[in-house]
Amino acid sequence: MKLKAKMVQRHPFHLVDPSPWPLVASFGGLSLTFGGVLFMHNYEGGGELLFLGVLTILYV
Repeated sequence: MKLKAKMVQRHPFHLVDPSPWPLVASFGGLSLTFGGVLFMHNYEGGGELLFLGVLTILYV
């Protein structure tokens, strides 16, 4: 009886464990975008931010 009670779902959804990767990927995409814009407008630090964004996206 105890085994059967554990197998019953309390809700109809599949819940996954929290992960930091979506947040890391969104910060990488944001830095990639802003770095690209800053780099194309020749602002200081745009190339470094672009490089950081590319590295983050490739890592994720």
